[in-house]
Amino acid sequence: MYTGTNYIEEIKARYNILDFVNDVGLKPNSSNFIYSIYKEEKTPSLKLYPKTNTFKCFATGSSGDVLKFYCDYYRVDIKQAIKELAEKLNIANQNYNKKKSVPFKTILPVKYELLKSEVEYFEERTGIIQYNNDIITAEAKELAFNDVLGQRRQKQIELFEGLYQFCNKKGLDSVIYDYLISGKRGLNEKTIKQFRLFTIHSVKETIEYLKDTFPREQIFLSGLFKNKFFLFTKHRLLIPYIENNKIVYLRGRYFYKGNYQTDKFKYTSVNNWSKTLSPKRFYNQDLLTKTKPFQDLIVCEGEFDCMIANQYGANAIGIAGTGNFPTDKISLLDKFNIYLAFDNDEAGAKAVKNISKLFNRPIKQIILKNHKDLTELFNE
Repeated sequence: MYTGTNYIEEIKARYNILDFVNDVGLKPNSSNFIYSIYKEEKTPSLKLYPKTNTFKCFATGSSGDVLKFYCDYYRVDIKQAIKELAEKLNIANQNYNKKKSVPFKTILPVKYELLKSEVEYFEERTGIIQYNNDIITAEAKELAFNDVLGQRRQKQIELFEGLYQFCNKKGLDSVIYDYLISGKRGLNEKTIKQFRLFTIHSVKETIEYLKDTFPREQIFLSGLFKNKFFLFTKHRLLIPYIENNKIVYLRGRYFYKGNYQTDKFKYTSVNNWSKTLSPKRFYNQDLLTKTKPFQDLIVCEGEFDCMIANQYGANAIGIAGTGNFPTDKISLLDKFNIYLAFDNDEAGAKAVKNISKLFNRPIKQIILKNHKDLTELFNE
């Protein structure tokens, strides 16, 4: 666990200033100069020093380390910068944003469901946290359990990435590919590759690959199964959720024996036994680190609307249905001009009304009068 100065130094050690400028699309020249982020200019005057992880703007005199650069670029304070970078880098520090004035008894208890392989680590972390922070055992256990959840996320990412590589070797199912590029979805090949869409060709071969490659407990944590049933048996078009360039979550679109029509559930998601695979997350979240402050940003209902909007040049993220807006991550949208673009139906209208109330500022809406959704609008 990183606290105080050590915590900040860990971020600096793991996030080089060149990584940051590449993430946001600023291209340094051969001498590591970029255009100043503080003023308009014709000649680059801001020098990057990757060895010391610092910068200096010779036009304005501003200088500092990668954290200062992050704060100035996104116009946030140091506390917000550390919070966002910690989330980006998956650095576990549950104490950083903890309100010490709130007594622990007001915090809801956590149900600790541990695998056999996690018990020893959980007990060890509980003891270390309690000793280092001089807190009660119950609170230490909650913090230790959050560390366990961090380990689970890493195992899930490893398995999801492996599954993608295995399935992607065979390419997309030809019928599904035609569905994606036809008037139903209107995606081009570049967009399909960008969002890393893939298909389950053979359930049997996929399960055999998983069993041969990953430990049983890791497969269990992945959420791919429920009561020994493979969740993507009929939902074979897989939509990865990518964060920090890694697959962290999977949703499946119904596509079985060449048919994409169904009277029941069109989509299914990985099982959330692990407590780390909630559907309440932003789709295409990495876009937020690449988009400049005060730019327009569309929040779409559904992944496919998000894909088509980005294909046509818009900055767009999505949510997995009207009830899955991630309220705990709403601060990630603070820097942008938000437009809500939900389906032209009663559920979409209700969601726009409810989500707009979550913001402490006016939010705009893209109203679809003659189209059911953004996909239909763009394809027309």
